[in-house]
Amino acid sequence: FEIIKAKSDGGHDARVTEGVLQFLARPQEKPFLLVASFLNPHNICEWARRLAGRKQRLNCGEIGKPPSLDQLPPVPGNLAPQTNEPDGMTLIRRAFQVEDGRFPVAKFTPEDWRKHRWGYYRMAELVDKEIGRVLEALRKAGLEENTLIVFTSDHGECAGAPGFNQKTVLYEESARVPLIVSWKGKTTAATSDKLVNTGVDILPTILEAAGLEVPKKLPGRSLLPVALGKDVSGWRNYVVVENHMSQTGVVDGMKPTMQGRMLRTERYKYCVYEYGRQRESLVDLQADPGEMSNLATDPNHRKVLLEHRELLSCFGKEHNDPLVAQLLADNVRPIPFTPGNLPAEQPKKTINDSPED
Repeated sequence: FEIIKAKSDGGHDARVTEGVLQFLARPQEKPFLLVASFLNPHNICEWARRLAGRKQRLNCGEIGKPPSLDQLPPVPGNLAPQTNEPDGMTLIRRAFQVEDGRFPVAKFTPEDWRKHRWGYYRMAELVDKEIGRVLEALRKAGLEENTLIVFTSDHGECAGAPGFNQKTVLYEESARVPLIVSWKGKTTAATSDKLVNTGVDILPTILEAAGLEVPKKLPGRSLLPVALGKDVSGWRNYVVVENHMSQTGVVDGMKPTMQGRMLRTERYKYCVYEYGRQRESLVDLQADPGEMSNLATDPNHRKVLLEHRELLSCFGKEHNDPLVAQLLADNVRPIPFTPGNLPAEQPKKTINDSPED
């Protein structure tokens, strides 16, 4: 692989674009795989800390000062914590948002969150501009009709929903990411409700588009038939996501960390966590897309809860995930946060303006 290190005064993402333009300006006599790894809107991490009063650098470029209140975007409708939220998540929120931690947003007012979301949109606009430059270069190089373009992200941004910022948690704003598959002349503008796992589905998609054999041992499925508008049978009926919430500070005399598993079916999202008196959540995403109400203890949804437990249990066995059995053991019994239950604390890292936060 070749790593192109280009120069630009416009910041990290502008340098990425310059590297792409240099590559596309060369004669392309062989098939190629080109990865443009843009950073923004990841600078929202630094923006949140700046709004909290810290000095933070935006390494993809400054965005100016927020406008007047009447020009700011609204707060999300699910700004408040989830009703009947698992108590482990409530504690993790507090531990995430300690004053000297990575996520110092505990005192954010609705106006602060509106400024936060304004900054997020501005950063999205900045990176959109760079992506536009890449697409224009592809057209000028005469490669547009012979190139599959895949656009995605590694994680989302809560931006206040439900009382969180950044990533790691299993709420939709964090766990659900954009995915666009485009091939001029072959794909048409459309959306699909197929359940996709970007972590395992992108590789077979690229292999099929390149005319290469997709190894049977790969866990994912090619999205190319879906993108081309073909009928696809036997598609998966759920996806599983894992997380480890570890970037916490000290609360109640301990530094809580917690892993979880999420199982998403067409209508419902089921989550189960390591610790807490009530460790499960179940949300009807059709009726409650903002995930504002946890139905895990609702007798009317007991059958749905047990069905999702069973799906997750089967997944854990099939994919050799031992944590799943631990999470579901003893009818998902209460497991309190105590120092004896928690892993040993790692050395504390200094918080700086690194974009990797």
